Amino acid sequence: MKNKTYLKASLREIFYSKGRFIAIVLIILLGTLLYVGIKATGPILNHSASRYVDKQELSNLQIISTGGLTAEDEVAAAKIPDAQVESGYQFFYADDEKNQVIKLYSYAEKNQQNQLIVKKGRLPKKENEIVLDEKALSEGYRLNQTFKIKQPDQLERQNFKIVGFVQSPLYINTEERGLSTIGNGSVDFFAYLPESNFSNEVKSVIYVRFANVKNKETYGKAYETAMDKNIEQTEKLFADRPKERLAEIKADAEKELLPKKAEVTDDLAKLTAAQKELDQANTQLKQQASAVPAGNPQLTQAQAELEAQQKELTSNREQLLAAQEKLNASEKEFSELKTPSYSYNQRADNSGFQEYGDLSERIAAIANVFPVFFFFIAALITFTTMTRMVEENRREIGTLKALGYSRFEISIKYIIYALSAATIGIVLGSLIGTHTLPRLIFELSSDRYNLPGVEAFYLIRPIIQAAIAFLFASLGAALLVLLRELHEKPAVLLQPKAPKPGKRIFLERITPIWSRMSFNSKVSYRNLFRYKSRMIMAVIGIAGCAALMVAGVGLKDSIGSVGDKQFGPIIDYDATVTLKDQPDQKKVESLFSQNKKITSQLAALNQTVELKQKGQANQKLTMMVPENRQKFGNYLHLKQAEKSFELPNNGAVITQKMAELFDLTEGDSLTVYDEDQQTFKVKIAKITDNYLGNFLYLSKDYYQQTRGKEFVMNSYLLKSKKMTKNEEQRLSQKLLSSNQVLNTSFMSTQIKTQEHSMENLDGIVWIFVVLSGLLAFIVLYNLTNINVSERLRELSTIKVLGFYDREVTAYIFRENFVFTLLGILFGYGLGIILTKFILDQASMETITFPLVIRPGAYLLSGGLTILFSGIVMVATHFRLRHINMIDALKSNE
Repeated sequence: MKNKTYLKASLREIFYSKGRFIAIVLIILLGTLLYVGIKATGPILNHSASRYVDKQELSNLQIISTGGLTAEDEVAAAKIPDAQVESGYQFFYADDEKNQVIKLYSYAEKNQQNQLIVKKGRLPKKENEIVLDEKALSEGYRLNQTFKIKQPDQLERQNFKIVGFVQSPLYINTEERGLSTIGNGSVDFFAYLPESNFSNEVKSVIYVRFANVKNKETYGKAYETAMDKNIEQTEKLFADRPKERLAEIKADAEKELLPKKAEVTDDLAKLTAAQKELDQANTQLKQQASAVPAGNPQLTQAQAELEAQQKELTSNREQLLAAQEKLNASEKEFSELKTPSYSYNQRADNSGFQEYGDLSERIAAIANVFPVFFFFIAALITFTTMTRMVEENRREIGTLKALGYSRFEISIKYIIYALSAATIGIVLGSLIGTHTLPRLIFELSSDRYNLPGVEAFYLIRPIIQAAIAFLFASLGAALLVLLRELHEKPAVLLQPKAPKPGKRIFLERITPIWSRMSFNSKVSYRNLFRYKSRMIMAVIGIAGCAALMVAGVGLKDSIGSVGDKQFGPIIDYDATVTLKDQPDQKKVESLFSQNKKITSQLAALNQTVELKQKGQANQKLTMMVPENRQKFGNYLHLKQAEKSFELPNNGAVITQKMAELFDLTEGDSLTVYDEDQQTFKVKIAKITDNYLGNFLYLSKDYYQQTRGKEFVMNSYLLKSKKMTKNEEQRLSQKLLSSNQVLNTSFMSTQIKTQEHSMENLDGIVWIFVVLSGLLAFIVLYNLTNINVSERLRELSTIKVLGFYDREVTAYIFRENFVFTLLGILFGYGLGIILTKFILDQASMETITFPLVIRPGAYLLSGGLTILFSGIVMVATHFRLRHINMIDALKSNE
């Protein structure tokens, strides 16, 4: 009966202190929600994308060759272990009338890989039917329209009927469709048409799916490791194919050219014989003409016929010689053919696929810092609240000990209280966090991705971590205080703790200030320093929440500033023009001079190189060698700690991220692998600031010195006046049509892509800010509530002494105001440190985030904290008005 009554009293304690109980539950709930939810977001987003691409049978690998793919290539691919192989056609088509570039794919109903999702209409059933990218709907295309493709050398027909609009797992981004080598340089949308329409016998691509990566997470380490082995095996099997394919192309060319060459030679021989006969006829005619009187009509007619025959013979000879010259040129061209290159593209090479993975990686990086700090503040406040609650019940504990209750029986009440609060908070936080945050974050970025949604699942590890931390913060705090209190004798516990003795504070020593302060202010400031632990906990709690809000907005500012820091302050050119092999420079520069928007150009060598080091993943970066070192400073501003410097003539300049990853300092020697995996060494002369991409800069002289070969330019850096999107497209199209240019890359496109990529994180940042603000409000409420509860006798005393309600509120408010102000100021400094730490964690191999915190972050953080403090004080004012002074003053009797 005794225990039953005590149990009821324990449950009644929850009801009577429901404000505190709810506050503890909410703090634990918020901490768990953010920690578990954000920790789960990256894996859930990745898992959802993996399930989508697996369902659509997205190929794991695409094998592409510059020489096309034959039956021999398909046989080689079929030998790859665990591989399922399919082949198909693909090529770029430029519609000059509409200024559009379409990537055309072959469609075969029998194929299982890269399954299309029909969004409108149906898939092709007849040879004259075609389906377009869903994106083409925004270009004005509709069902049953005729779609014309003028490509007679590749297709059997030109006109197709549009029967559907689809999504392809090859493109998970709603906007990006990749680059092209024709038209304006970028793909507008894709299309699929029946395979029987393609006239070329040589295929364009081999799709491969591997059984050993089935059901593995596409963005996971296990998938990457397995795919590395698969690609290694593929490369071994295809090691001899480039040379074999070159031999096949040459053999096919000879097979086609030899009969033509023999025919032309034979025809020339016949012409030579005919010419000989004609010459003999001319000789005979001249002999006859000398024997016959002049003016013989028969001789005149014969002369005319011979002249006509000679004219025809000469014309035929010219045609045959031209044909022979053309055949010789073709023969020379084929004899000088380069060995075809084979490339092995993974899913990450698909347009938009890596961007989605990067989003998850950034979230995961942020999840390693921000929620942990949030979690720490929540746990700290929970610990403080539970500690104070047990300390407030000293008299009750003493009474129960005096009545004969055991230590365990006394502890049960607090164990139930702590376990109830922790369990409710942890369970609700885990449920809400797992099911809301990943979905909310996905919805905020879903307009950029062709994914159906997310499949939420519980990550056990963060849930267990949250449970352990909050059980320690609640139950552990209660048990620690109980262990201390229960060792005291009942007589001691029944007496209130002696108040801390008053001391002179530092402010009292500053007489001009202290003498001018009111009595109430003096009491408030004495109390602040008298109860230092209360002040420290309050300042830490408020500072932590203010720092979280500063960091939340600071992350948004910093992440959004990547483009601003990179384009303009560092990259000061507007486009990069990549040329074909052995280009006609004069022709290209003539095209530049014809465009009034182009102000200058600089020839350069751009090449992708690789860095390798044991224990570090291989890293690719762009090596840039300008033709003119002095002019290079007008196109790219090299900086170290914001101080500009010129490209050195002796030594290389490397960007800061690569220097960090490979532990490089100025003066170090670095081994670099070129595109053919040939090595060369450079000395690091300088390390330059950089935020987007990785670069290695060399002067022309130093490049020739280290490589031992002549500098050969392959690109131009362009500076121009501001151009519209249409003007950029026209320039790109004109350059590509010159047959000298491979691609034109505009910085405006990169800036736009970067902005879109960073926008995906905006929603996450605002989630952090809102939850941090909510935590700040609960922390302020809880700390104020504890403050008032501990000081009921003191507040009742000053009310009895005649203080008005507003004066009693001001008595507490002054202390809270100082706590809040100190907390905000410390929070600002802590917020800067926290933001910098998170950015360091979130920075990736190709992106370095600058630390940028604009004034708005401080205003929002400080303003919200002050607003919440004001709201709490209004609520406190009404509570103080209803204090029962008699009961409070009698409580220790």
